[in-house]
Amino acid sequence: MTDKGGVSAGLMASLAIAMGIGPLLVYGLTAMSPSIIDDLDLTRAQFGVFATAAFITAAICSTVFGALVDRWSVARTMVVLYAGAVASLVVAALARSIVWLVAAVVISGAIQALSNPVTNRLVASHAAPDSRGTLVGVKQSGVQMAQALAGLAMPPLALLVTWRGSLAAGTVVALAGLALTLRYLPRTEADGRSASTSGTSVTLGAIPGVVWWLAGYAMLNGVAIQATNVYLPLYGYEELGISRTVAGMLATVVGAVGLVARIWWGRTVGRAESPRISLIVLAVGATLGVGVVLLADYTANGLVWVGAALFGASGIAANVVLMVTVVRAVAPRLVGRATGVLSLGLYLGFSIGPVSFGALVDATSYPVGWVCVLVVYALTVVLAVSRRRFLPKPA
Repeated sequence: MTDKGGVSAGLMASLAIAMGIGPLLVYGLTAMSPSIIDDLDLTRAQFGVFATAAFITAAICSTVFGALVDRWSVARTMVVLYAGAVASLVVAALARSIVWLVAAVVISGAIQALSNPVTNRLVASHAAPDSRGTLVGVKQSGVQMAQALAGLAMPPLALLVTWRGSLAAGTVVALAGLALTLRYLPRTEADGRSASTSGTSVTLGAIPGVVWWLAGYAMLNGVAIQATNVYLPLYGYEELGISRTVAGMLATVVGAVGLVARIWWGRTVGRAESPRISLIVLAVGATLGVGVVLLADYTANGLVWVGAALFGASGIAANVVLMVTVVRAVAPRLVGRATGVLSLGLYLGFSIGPVSFGALVDATSYPVGWVCVLVVYALTVVLAVSRRRFLPKPA
């Protein structure tokens, strides 16, 4: 079965899993954070090191892996991606100390650096231009599928098989993604490099300036996203008195709402003349969401669920707008490298957010941490307003 964009449903599912399988480990650790912190006797700042290590690794690898994706066959890249995902989950499941968990999330970070370039390349090469926005939204929603799965399934499963067994169960998802890839990958990609990339040498100097601007926006957005993603369940448990299992459901709300939002925003921005208004609206919406999360500490605890939903609908959806813009703004032969540049900014932000927020909360309080997230989102709004042109003029 093939959709109107020329990409089979099986391949779309594989792309979504490819996007979600890398961060599944970090999301699983986040959803089960109370148990892991107690078991390993960690501080909040130490717990934040897991996400930071994953995303620093992803940032370091992004531009290098983006170039590799433009040269390697997609089949080879996808096999490496899924094999690495299995390795990260197995190492985490066997970990008996913080050192081994850090090693596991480092592997996870390297896998995440592969996922955006290779999936964007497939969309750019095989999807019709008018359907690329929707397809990018669908494949980017894989990240939120992983977040929802981690929040919904892993804490209850941990009650039966411990948090280590719950992480090990994630390997089933990786193996399913690999099977779908081998079954549905187009033969032109399975056999070698696509025509758009073969025999081509491209340097970072050829990357349009708008891609670097998008990387700056992605960095600010990434700081706020991961500070919120990583600590929202722990905030619910420690500050608002929500039980461990129910607190993990906050991640499910963010992920489930974010999943729908990414598909909707992907379709919307794919048809818009410019992503500028979308980026402004999403930054403002995320600011409101985090503000409501903060208000829950002073008014009604139930507001945290409203804030989580607003955050999922806006802050989480911003990345798909950035990815659609890159696919539309550069030639297919540049998609891997351009995505690597964008991912560099994104993962730098991801690496800064959790450890900074954790350290702030340890030194002060959760409200101070949330106020700092609000400041970052305010800067994101200013940056979005400052840029007028994003896409090349029509020929």
